Amino acid sequence: MSFFQRLRSRLSATADPEAATSALAEAERQLRRGASVSDIRLSIREISGGNRIERAWIALLLGELDAALEFAYAAATERPYDVDSRIVHGTVRLARNEFDHAEHEFDAVIEEFGADPDAADGRRATILARGQAPLDELPASEEEWDSAAVLLTTLWRVAGVVENRLTGMQDSHADGRSVIMEALSKGQAADREAERGTV
Repeated sequence: MSFFQRLRSRLSATADPEAATSALAEAERQLRRGASVSDIRLSIREISGGNRIERAWIALLLGELDAALEFAYAAATERPYDVDSRIVHGTVRLARNEFDHAEHEFDAVIEEFGADPDAADGRRATILARGQAPLDELPASEEEWDSAAVLLTTLWRVAGVVENRLTGMQDSHADGRSVIMEALSKGQAADREAERGTV
């Protein structure tokens, strides 16, 4: 079950909770499939407010990493045994290149609640971001590693840190870098296509 599905009954960011739920669900789909940054942000343009978890996700999708960390950390501190707060905190830390924190959050979810797909995706994305080979003690298919690379590189794109992150991965494992570069290439193509569509 995805983060936004788990939030369905709690969302109240706009006057129409169903519209907010739909918008956040669409933003998640766009993020996880590597859509253009503009399409991801278009999905959440009408949303404001919400609880700390929701605000953390919105700030993250807008590329506001400091605000995202503030909300995510507060949510994780307030609700340390909650899946949603751990997932958003881990994802924000991953976007910020803070791997130990990210790994801790994703591993905690997996250990306490089983192989939650969002946590497993984040864990694999963290492995790739560290520059390691696509290997994990959790069984993972090639498609699951591709999904993790899409998550990672889309986070880089929404945060505007692609070049910086690539510079830090010059000595990364060739297999991991290959998975990352393929996902990044597709994501950047989506960004270029979206830019051409707005001209």
